[in-house]
This record gives sequence, structure tokens and C-alpha cells, in this order.
Amino acid sequence: MTDGKTPPSSLVVLGFDDQFAAQEMLTALTRMSAEGTLLLQDAVFVSKTDKGKVRVVQTTDPSPGQAALSGAFWGLLFGVLLFIPVVGMAIGAGTAALMAKLIDTGISDDFVKQLRESIKPGKVYLAALVSHVNPEKALEEMRRYAGMAEVITANLPPDSLAKLEEALGQHPVTEGVPEEESTIEA
Repeated sequence: MTDGKTPPSSLVVLGFDDQFAAQEMLTALTRMSAEGTLLLQDAVFVSKTDKGKVRVVQTTDPSPGQAALSGAFWGLLFGVLLFIPVVGMAIGAGTAALMAKLIDTGISDDFVKQLRESIKPGKVYLAALVSHVNPEKALEEMRRYAGMAEVITANLPPDSLAKLEEALGQHPVTEGVPEEESTIEA
């Protein structure tokens, strides 16, 4: 549930047959985020080799180590200003690392574990947590990936999910096509 001010986040998992297509999609999502088409909050790659080895790559969720380094910098800066740089650096690093560990603002570890367990060999999943989406622009970009990606799961409203699947070429367009002209068998 939202507070009326913050748009809800949507979690979409797309499946690919190769890492390059998945990486290209992440690049497109990053570009769309920079352009203001959407806000990319977190992204995770999950892949499984034909031999069954699973690999998970977190892309945007800050790790405790990254947060500690950033916190150490700010702690050092404030420590220098207060004439106690080492103490400031230690406090800043510790606080930031603890906060990153306690507050997982991105895709949950439990969800990533579910993806690890459900992925098929030879597949690559890209889980993306997005908000503030401009649907028209985002769907226009998704059409470039028709036939390359499929929706594995998403917490989108049914009409939005159908539009995304159609943009990715998962559902043939049947609206407005007379039955005698349709190539879809009932």
C-alpha cells in the first residue's frame, strides 16, 4: 500500500537465453532511469549454467562494504573538521555498514533465493525493481527486445503485464482481427 505520494515499486523478472541480451536490457533500464523514463532502484542477475552452477550478481543495491567505504569518507571529513579524523572515520564506516546490512531497500534476499531455486539451466534472469515509470516510453523501449526476453514474473496490474508481454512479443495481437483472418487456433 502506498501513502498516495510515493508511486509503488514494481518488481519485474525477465528471462533471457544469454547474458549479453540480459546485460543489454540492464543498460537500457539504466539509460531510461537517467532519462527519467523510470527510476531503477535495484537490479539482480541470476544465471544457471547447463551444468547447474548458479551465479547471482547484485548490480545496484549497496552492499555493507560499499556503504562502509562511503561512510568512512564522510566520517573522515567530519572527523577532520572536529580534529578527530580516525575516530570519525571508524564511526562513519561502522554506522554506514550496519545501516546497509539492516535496511535492504532493494530486491529482498529471500526473493533472490527463490529465483536461484527456480531458474532453468542455460537461462539468465534479470530482476529489476522500478518505480516512477512512464509506461508509453518504457513500452516503446521494451519493443526492441521482442523475442529476446520473456516475463518470468511481475507484480504488475493485469493490464500493465499484458502490455509488457505484448511489447516483448509474448502475446500475438488479436484485438480487432476478424476470426477468419486470425492465425491463432481456438
